[in-house]
Amino acid sequence: MPKLKIAAILIVLLFFFSCTKKNKLIQDDINISVTLVPYADFVKQITGNRAKVKTLIPPGANAHFLELSPKSVQEITESDIYFSVGELFRIEKEIQSKVKVENIVDCSKGIEVIDKNSHYWLSVANVKIITQNMLDELIKKYPQHKNYFINNRTKFINKLDSINSKIKEKLISKKNRNLFVYHPAWTYLANDYGLNEISIERDGKSPKAQELKNFIKFAKEQNASCIFFDPNFDESSVKTIANSLNINIDSLNPLPENFLENLEEIGNKLEKHLR
Repeated sequence: MPKLKIAAILIVLLFFFSCTKKNKLIQDDINISVTLVPYADFVKQITGNRAKVKTLIPPGANAHFLELSPKSVQEITESDIYFSVGELFRIEKEIQSKVKVENIVDCSKGIEVIDKNSHYWLSVANVKIITQNMLDELIKKYPQHKNYFINNRTKFINKLDSINSKIKEKLISKKNRNLFVYHPAWTYLANDYGLNEISIERDGKSPKAQELKNFIKFAKEQNASCIFFDPNFDESSVKTIANSLNINIDSLNPLPENFLENLEEIGNKLEKHLR
């Protein structure tokens, strides 16, 4: 057989094995479960198309209540990794009491908790910690994907830093640093940007008459311009309060499917409404 023909066959065989190896790398059966939509986005930013991600609480649902369906239970038990929000997220305690999960990773590890608030993911600084915790576990379990996972997270963090810098620039000239909200989900974000979160709700409960009266009085004194609400909840109560103050209302989404796009939108709304 001529040497040229042998060389051609070898090249074809090398190409075939290379493609086979690459396809196996992409098609590895990685099953991951998360509780919240933003965490699914974080996992996908790192794993790309190399993992299947299941979210227990779907987009638009109330993140403070969960009824586990038989399908959800099966998805959790079949997961290779369950990335949890953290110990303070009460729903996850219910999940873990009902379902046996082999590999739970607490993504709040390393986060400095503020006032027992579990909305960790709404801080850029915390997102870096959360995704690092995810990355560490993914590399530990799937070392063959190490470089791919690291590169993906690096790209995500670079975009996150860019948006974060733009928001800081937008807010630097704002004199009134009060962030009036209905639900106290924005404690960590407020901390990132030097804002003071003032919430109507307390511990997830509607305000008592005197608490509401105090909120309205303080909002007037501080010349509030807007009350922010969760678009996943009924806005009628917020409208009533805002009308009494003759100010605007606007939504801030704490459970986005696309974290980066949502963060940009938050920055634009803060720039618009804060004075």
